[in-house]
Amino acid sequence: MKPADVACFKIWFNEYSRNFVLDDREGQKNIDLKIEHTFRVCSLILRIAEGEAADSHETLLAETAALFHDLGRFPQYRQYRTFRDSLSINHGRLGAEVLRQEHVLDHLPEEEQAAILNAVQFHNAFAIPERNSEGQLRLLRMVRDADKLDIWRIFLGFYEGAQAGIPSEAGMGLPDLPTYSDEVLKNIERGHTASMAHLRTLNDFKLMLMSWAYDLNFITSIRLLAEQDYINRLSALLPRDEVLDQTRTSLLLYVRDRLAG
Repeated sequence: MKPADVACFKIWFNEYSRNFVLDDREGQKNIDLKIEHTFRVCSLILRIAEGEAADSHETLLAETAALFHDLGRFPQYRQYRTFRDSLSINHGRLGAEVLRQEHVLDHLPEEEQAAILNAVQFHNAFAIPERNSEGQLRLLRMVRDADKLDIWRIFLGFYEGAQAGIPSEAGMGLPDLPTYSDEVLKNIERGHTASMAHLRTLNDFKLMLMSWAYDLNFITSIRLLAEQDYINRLSALLPRDEVLDQTRTSLLLYVRDRLAG
C-alpha cells in the first residue's frame, strides 16, 4: 500500500457518505456524527501507530482500516434509523460487505485486503477473535482502541455541555433514567467490559464506556485515556453513591497500574 492509496480511499469515502444525506434534520445530525467520528478515529489511530512504533506500511493499513471501520453505519442508519446493532444489523459485518460489494480494496494485495476487512468486520465485536495472524490482530486492536477513544470524546462533548442539539443516537437511544443495572455493574466489578446486551438506561451506557478501559490494548491508548481524564469525567455524569464511587476508584487504579507496568 502507498500513501496515494489512502488519498484515493478518502475521496471514495467522501463520495460514498454523500449518498446518505437525509432530508430530516435529526437524521442528518446522526449521519454527520459518524462522518466526523470516522476522521477523528483516523487521527487517533495515527497517534497510536506512532506511539507503538508502527512502520510506514502498518501505519497506512491502520489509517485505511480506521477510515472504513464504521462504513456500515451509513446503510444501517438509513434503513433502521438506529445505531444499535441489536435492533438492526451488525454494522461491522455490514461495513466489510460494503467494501467487498463495491470492490474498494480489489487492487491491494490479498494479505492487505484480508487485514483491513478483518479490522472492519470485528472492530465492534465484544471479544477479539484470536484465530487471525498476529499482524491482523494488532491492526484490529489499534482500530478498536482508536474507536473507543473517540467515542469517549463524542459522548463527553455532548453531555458535559448544553443538552440542545445532541444527536438522538449519541446515547444509543437509551432512556435517561436515574437508575443503573446490576448486571452492568457486576461485569465491571469482575474486571470485564460491560455488554451492550445488558444496557437498559443511559447510566448503563456511561458505565459501559467506563468499563472500556479494561479493553484497551496499547499503552499509548491508556495514556491518551488518562490524559483526557475520561474515567473521572464519565463518573461525574453518574449518580453519586458509594457503589459507583468504588467502581470509579477501581478503574482509576487499573489505569494507574497499566501505566506503571
